[in-house]
Amino acid sequence: MDRKKILVSLLIIIIAIVLGLAYRFYSIHVWNQNPSKYYYKGNALYTEYDAFYYSYYAKAFSEGLYKPLKQDPLRFYPDKIATFPPVIFMISFLSAELSKLLHISIENLSVYMVPILAVLFVIPLVFYLMDLGYPFAAFSSSVTGVLSLIYIARTLIARLRPDCMNLFFPLAIAYFLYLSQFRQPKKSYLYAFLAGIFAQLYYWWYMHEGIILAFAIVYIVSFGFTEISKKSFLHIFNFDIYRKRWKEIVIFLISTNPIILYMGIHNAIFLINVYLIDFFRPTMGVFPNVFVSIAEAARVNLHYLAQLTSGNFAVFIASLVGLALFLIFNYKKFLVFLPLFFIGLMAFKGAERFAMYLAPFLGLGFGYIFDLLIKLNFKKINNVKNILAGVFAVVLTLVPLAPNIVIAEPKITPQLEANFINLGKITPKSAVIWTWWDYGTAIEYLANRATFHDGQSQIYPKTYFIATSYSDSDPKIAYNTISSISNIGNTGIEKLLKQKNSPQEIRDKIFNGQFNAPLKRPTYFAFTQDEIGKFGWINDFGTWDFKKKKGLFEPIGQLGDCSKISKDTISCGLNEINTKKMYLKTPSLKLDINTLAIYDNKQLTVKSLDIGSLYIDIVYSENSKINVYILEKQPFYSMFNQMYILRNYDPKYFQLIYDNFPTMVLYKVNKVPLK
Repeated sequence: MDRKKILVSLLIIIIAIVLGLAYRFYSIHVWNQNPSKYYYKGNALYTEYDAFYYSYYAKAFSEGLYKPLKQDPLRFYPDKIATFPPVIFMISFLSAELSKLLHISIENLSVYMVPILAVLFVIPLVFYLMDLGYPFAAFSSSVTGVLSLIYIARTLIARLRPDCMNLFFPLAIAYFLYLSQFRQPKKSYLYAFLAGIFAQLYYWWYMHEGIILAFAIVYIVSFGFTEISKKSFLHIFNFDIYRKRWKEIVIFLISTNPIILYMGIHNAIFLINVYLIDFFRPTMGVFPNVFVSIAEAARVNLHYLAQLTSGNFAVFIASLVGLALFLIFNYKKFLVFLPLFFIGLMAFKGAERFAMYLAPFLGLGFGYIFDLLIKLNFKKINNVKNILAGVFAVVLTLVPLAPNIVIAEPKITPQLEANFINLGKITPKSAVIWTWWDYGTAIEYLANRATFHDGQSQIYPKTYFIATSYSDSDPKIAYNTISSISNIGNTGIEKLLKQKNSPQEIRDKIFNGQFNAPLKRPTYFAFTQDEIGKFGWINDFGTWDFKKKKGLFEPIGQLGDCSKISKDTISCGLNEINTKKMYLKTPSLKLDINTLAIYDNKQLTVKSLDIGSLYIDIVYSENSKINVYILEKQPFYSMFNQMYILRNYDPKYFQLIYDNFPTMVLYKVNKVPLK
């Protein structure tokens, strides 16, 4: 590139980085206005569940407890298959080292580190498009990438997870592969080497070798495509072409590390099975598929996809048209970007998380339209037509994205973080926590206690059985499930499946206590406030019908702003509950209450009329707050409602040892049932 192109490239990069940081750091201003909501003892609260996972490894590394490929003592109990990764994730390593160097907590470091890393991808992207001579495409792709709603949401402050560099490394790899194809031999060798180094760094960052393997395959095949002429398509099968460029190919493969490429075969098969084949099936294998309950894994429609990426449906359609034109006229120089591009295209079939990979390419397409229309000549940069076109392109790119101001919201409350830290004090070091998977790694990180599953191991059959302990109405079955899983683990379930036991047969054997044994380690059943909103899905899995391949999605509703206005009347906004006459009155109708449970001052009172289908819990907290929950019959009698909301439990199987409702309620599971 000449000097003028370099200066324009730097200007675009600076604009994109400044905009990207401004939108992300705005959350800091909001947080500082209300620190009691966003910080706990001066430390930022994480805005992503997975942040606890990477912090857990950073903490283990700092304390000298990280043992590559050795069993992880806190994860996926009782199975001994959870091991520390062969290499610590780069994001965990950076967090540990920078935290130590800067004398700052990992949590507070993530407030600044994540947004800064998130905007760096514009560097290789802008240089690539400017090298092709497309300044408008460079501007629009970089700005759309950093300001797309999906990418902002996934790279907010305190969101410590690999997303923040998952565009940078693939784009850097592709950019250097592109340069190695279209530069003189000596320089091409250097660029192939740099591409390999960035591929290794990408593995260290994300550890998805399958994507790196895809880059290697596309890179090799692309040499054949660059020689395609109008006369013959068969050049791609001409071995002489690859023989001429064998040095670049070998340099890239060696510098990438052949071991990583070999591992990529297995990883690619896994990624295809998970994200393309099993992703939206109701079952994964023979047990219910938890992916269908994960918000970021949800499939999106075109209008929502447009909002997540381009910010506007008209711009979205124009971007697709422009992108198609770009691919037609520049496909030879785009081939090495295909692995990343295909991940972006999965947003049309797969989950919304893939939209962050699509956004920069849509921006490329939108900007390319202006490059085609204007054909900007850098020798005539002062041309009025070019200036007006530039302003028009900038405005049309920015206006749909301007409203994308997202305030980072913690995934954990200060009260729950305090409770998890306290959990490590009120339970023995050998304790194991039975709870839903979302806060698994939070417990491992904050309480230093083992869990049965977490956000990195929720796809196994064990998760189904944990769900049943929430949804079933029989405390004996809940106990038998905990005892059986503690004894045989997921390994035992897989063994039973190989012995031709059906899922129903395995479930029945576990429910009947066939695999019960005295608990080897102190085991605790923890309920947390977030599970109220998640109960619909937990119950769906826990009541799964293996023949119909569906469960009962029965969420628990909650009425807000409740207060007692008379001895027998509770007002919740526009709704009114009469506890004596047993009815719920709304602005439009009056409903009979079948069963009313009132928990006040550690006493439970249950009234029943056996008419209607409405079940209501009224729970008085120590701070005099009134919590009102609306349920159907099945959720009302579930262990979740009885043990967590109503504190109604069977002491034969469980002991209530910590009650800070609604933040957390904790039971100790008896080693053996009491007589």
